[in-house]
Amino acid sequence: MKRFVIILCVLLLCGCDFKYKTIDSNELIFDANKETESAVQEPKYEDENPVEISLYVDNAFGGLDIVKDEFRDTWRLKRDIVVFGSLFTSEEIIEEDYFQNMWKNAAEKYDDYFKYKTGWHVYFKLTDGTIYDQMVFKPSDVDRFYDYLEIYLYDSANQPIGVWYSHLTDNQMTEDTVLTSMKLTAGSLYEQIDGEITVTVFTYDSEDDFDESGKYRGNSLSTVKVYNN
Repeated sequence: MKRFVIILCVLLLCGCDFKYKTIDSNELIFDANKETESAVQEPKYEDENPVEISLYVDNAFGGLDIVKDEFRDTWRLKRDIVVFGSLFTSEEIIEEDYFQNMWKNAAEKYDDYFKYKTGWHVYFKLTDGTIYDQMVFKPSDVDRFYDYLEIYLYDSANQPIGVWYSHLTDNQMTEDTVLTSMKLTAGSLYEQIDGEITVTVFTYDSEDDFDESGKYRGNSLSTVKVYNN
């Protein structure tokens, strides 16, 4: 008991060494608001994009056949593997016509189709474990794996009918460019590709359609795995 009294007296005598912080009421209000703001989450992403998009290849009758899930062909050095065309539809077969007309007929079913851009995503692995996981919005996006897989992009929607045209280059890209088609060609080191190549086409209308890592998170897409027979 005597020890407690002595300690208490010492604390009282040395009280001047203890500093008590006085908190203003406004500071408390500010901190409370800050805490509330940090607890508020961003609005949940909702994809209101109505566009159906699918991948197609040429058929023997001058039209197009839809490709679902997978595509198989024999890969040969510097030879084309496949040319995918994309349309704003999910019809199984597109009757013979110029691609420009096929694309327009499908797109015009949507009143505001012109506001939706088309992008691509390519994914594959090498036998040494290297992974290529690439979003594609312009031709140069695919340059880094050219030796393994050559990719060429086309705007087949905005070409004159009956006139030959080549693949796009970066300096040809404009606000009106539509990346309708993608050609895959086996590169000089294609044999180092381990397994399949995954190709996805998608449509988007704002940055909100992509997550923090830049990957597409919407529902307007079609994916095909390309295998070497």
